[in-house]
Amino acid sequence: MKAVLAGFSGEKKLYYILDAESRENDGAVVTPDGKVIRVSFFGFAMNARKLKRLTKTAFHRFLWNEPDGEIKKIWTDTFLLKTRPISKRFTEGLVIHSNLGGKPKKQKSIDIKVKSFLDKSSNSFSTLSTKNINNGEQNGI
Repeated sequence: MKAVLAGFSGEKKLYYILDAESRENDGAVVTPDGKVIRVSFFGFAMNARKLKRLTKTAFHRFLWNEPDGEIKKIWTDTFLLKTRPISKRFTEGLVIHSNLGGKPKKQKSIDIKVKSFLDKSSNSFSTLSTKNINNGEQNGI
């Protein structure tokens, strides 16, 4: 999946999925805890409260501002029907994400591995023993 951050609704992030098929949800909402929810991009945008739209790039302006006239067909074919690929000139310089919500999951995985290591280490330390160099007897640590 290739997605571009398109806006914020409170603490949630709204992404437009660049490579969505015509009948797939073309949006993704990422919650603060890293959960990814696939949505209809424009359906979510129309109903979201206090949606802050990103409009700093040509891609974002084209995405959010449905044009009139001849360009409207191109916009409709690109974003609604998905029969026209997004022009490379619009995606140049964009940050394109391929793994949404990955950071919280990765951190959780690291936390589990660290805990497992510490648990094993504490068990190992309790069974270690050393030999007293002077008289060869063993002392538990």
